[in-house]
Amino acid sequence: MTALFHGLDIPQFRSYTETVKNITLSVEDDVYQAARVEAAKRQTSLSAVVRGYLRLFARGQAPVLTDDGKDEERTNREELVRLFRKANLVLGYKPSREKTYER
Repeated sequence: MTALFHGLDIPQFRSYTETVKNITLSVEDDVYQAARVEAAKRQTSLSAVVRGYLRLFARGQAPVLTDDGKDEERTNREELVRLFRKANLVLGYKPSREKTYER
């Protein structure tokens, strides 16, 4: 949603018709600077990037990203593989027809 400002269509001037919340994030300076550069390359803002991610996250469509760079789903898969190996289960094992119908 954009507003007309002196005949110019400027997206940074938003007219909110609903209540919005401001949030504060803590992030390392180098990460912040690199994210600003990347957002600028994509012709957007950090606020728009975070807003988009939070929308997806709220619908359960975005992973929980951790500080070590892994997402929650990947961490869960790695844990599942570790547990399978500990139980001596082989992932992707497909027995032969003979093995399946052995009596």
